[in-house]
Amino acid sequence: MKKTNVAGVSSLLAGVAMYGYVALGNFMGKSGNLKSYNKQKDASDHSSLYDVLHEDNFDWIESIPWGKGREAADYVVTMPLWLLLVIIGVVLLVIGGIFIKK
Repeated sequence: MKKTNVAGVSSLLAGVAMYGYVALGNFMGKSGNLKSYNKQKDASDHSSLYDVLHEDNFDWIESIPWGKGREAADYVVTMPLWLLLVIIGVVLLVIGGIFIKK
């Protein structure tokens, strides 16, 4: 197995494990009424890069001259970390699948 595939699978598993951990924590924190569990999806419980790292690490985003690029960088920085790991894992697996040599 190539290093790209190993990194992709590792990132994918880490993202799924992080989502499962947060979902299990949310489930355990809910009251006994399980019918109302899926009614309120709370995405604020998921951590993002902006929550994990210090704010000074993201000053470069404001210096991006292109407006759409700045919005895309803001979106990536504030998206849930588990989703970012899953996307990176899938991209690495696709790259590993494209460049595989038999």
